[in-house]
Order: sequence, then C-alpha cells, then structure tokens
Amino acid sequence: MKKNKNLTLKVYHQIIELMLNYELVPGQRLVFVDLARRLKVSRTPVNNALSILAQEGYLDFVPNQGYSVHRLNRKEAEELYQIREVLEVGFIGQAIRMMTDKKLKKVRKCKEAYENLTSSHVTRKMFILDTEFHMAIMEMTGNDLLVQRYMELCRKIFLRHRIEDLVMSRIEEIRREHESLFEAVCLRDVELAKARVREHYQNSRKNLFPLIFPAT
Repeated sequence: MKKNKNLTLKVYHQIIELMLNYELVPGQRLVFVDLARRLKVSRTPVNNALSILAQEGYLDFVPNQGYSVHRLNRKEAEELYQIREVLEVGFIGQAIRMMTDKKLKKVRKCKEAYENLTSSHVTRKMFILDTEFHMAIMEMTGNDLLVQRYMELCRKIFLRHRIEDLVMSRIEEIRREHESLFEAVCLRDVELAKARVREHYQNSRKNLFPLIFPAT
C-alpha cells in the first residue's frame, strides 16, 4: 500500500514537472495510457495522480472524455492574484523583521538569477524565477506552511495559462520592480515594501490580463 502511494506521489510530481516545462499545456487533453507509457509506470498510479491533480484544480475531468489541463479564466486569475498579493503584503513586515544576512543573500541571488536570464522571447523559466524571488522573501518569515500555500497559489497561476502572446517589454519592467522591492527590504522599510508589492501586482494584472484574456 505504501509503495503504491509513493509511486502515485512520484507520478504526481512528474506530471507537475511536465506542466512546468510546458510539455503539457493549458487546454491539452491527457490520455493516461500515453502518460503511463511516457513515465514508464502502470496506468493505476497515473490515474490516481490525475485524480489528485483534478481535485486540486490543475486538471479538468469530463465523464466519458477524460482529463485535460485546466485553462485559467479571468475570474480565477483575479482571485488568485488578489490572494497572492494579500499574503505578500500581509507578511512582508514579518519577513523584514526576521531578515538575516543569509536570508537576504538568497533573495539577492534569486533577483540576480531573473536579471541574468537572457532570451529573445518569454519563457516559463521567467515565471519560475519570478516566483522564486518572491518565495525567497516569504521564506524569511520562517513560516513553512505559509510558504507552501504561497507556492500552491503561484503554481495555480502560471501552470494554467498559455504564454505565447506575452511580450518581452514587460520583463524589463519586472526587473526594475524587483530591484525597487529589494531596495525597500534592504532598508527595512515595511510600508515602502508593501507599496512596492502592491505596485508590482497592479502592473502585473494590467499588462498580463489583456494578453491572457483578450476582449471578445
């Protein structure tokens, strides 16, 4: 029983990884027989993993049709961004109070990783590095459960929408916003940091949503 549970968990993370790498994209229909062959496991752990992912909102399930990767709608995106912003604004004061040189060094490292990423087009790696920067700030709180929930929110945002139409000009803006937020954290200025977080999310929604959800 434990072996089956561990295998299901392994397959679950493998499927998440395929989504992170954009090998499974929003709207794509999944055939568990093909996934089982691809992951070199039996159908049972794949079917179990798909069921869990559907319960968590990453996949859609339609009887007699099967599973497909959930495509984010505007209402969901608005709600997820709102919750993410509330968490970051609400806990950034605690993050700053509990900041150490070691923790700040990790935030700087994540910021620089995003800055140093070079590409001629938007990639999912950019979303991952952006998330890691914000995660490093949240980790300074020392609240492991908070960090876990924050990560789940981030995944539900960037695993469930396509990125082909996003533009590179926004990437440079994000670099500047990260730098401004980092400066506020270094200064231990809680109110300034909160303002920078709110500005970052406001700009993200303003630039991202019209591309993901074009007017019809």
